[in-house]
Amino acid sequence: MNERLWELYQRVCQEEVRPLDEFVDRLLAGEWGTFPKEDVLELLHEIEGQMLSNIQVKAMEGPQFAGMADEVSEQTQKELEELVARVERAYARE
Repeated sequence: MNERLWELYQRVCQEEVRPLDEFVDRLLAGEWGTFPKEDVLELLHEIEGQMLSNIQVKAMEGPQFAGMADEVSEQTQKELEELVARVERAYARE
């Protein structure tokens, strides 16, 4: 895992509470320099894994959350797939 990318993600999305798609757009625009495509994709897969894990933990907190877990997981996976595709397209143009 690229530590600099992880730190940027934590600062922008966790501390500054900016959306992940905005972070990816800024990353692809080169706001913080350039990063290898593999590092960006690895970051997105790590984030997806953590998000899906958090959804499952939340689902165990009660039936009101458990009923929504599958839908939220599917939505999360779709959003991350779209971000991965955006990264793939951006790097294909280089």
